[in-house]
Amino acid sequence: MVRKLKGQKTGGNSQSDILRQAQAMQQQMLEVQESLKGKEVEASVGGGAVVVKANGQKDIVSIKISEETIKDAIEDKEMLEDLVLSAVTEAMRQADELAEKEMSAVTGGINIPGLF
Repeated sequence: MVRKLKGQKTGGNSQSDILRQAQAMQQQMLEVQESLKGKEVEASVGGGAVVVKANGQKDIVSIKISEETIKDAIEDKEMLEDLVLSAVTEAMRQADELAEKEMSAVTGGINIPGLF
């Protein structure tokens, strides 16, 4: 049995220090998540035929489709669907990348499963 002598510290951080650090990290992570709402990424496909903007929380903010692409879609609906899908997929990838980058500043690069 290990006993703590009066006035003697038991190794590194106490449990309360660890808890305090975890709470501070959690608060920083919440602040980063909130700030991601105001940051946007943009994906353009087909030479600007379809442009999708999303924020850092992976909410689609806007989708723009060129007039020419809309006219072409009358005869080739699948082409428009593919372009929109590609642009949304790319915007989501960029939003993930942005969130990971922002969050790594808080976590020190440690990957925390389920965070995003």
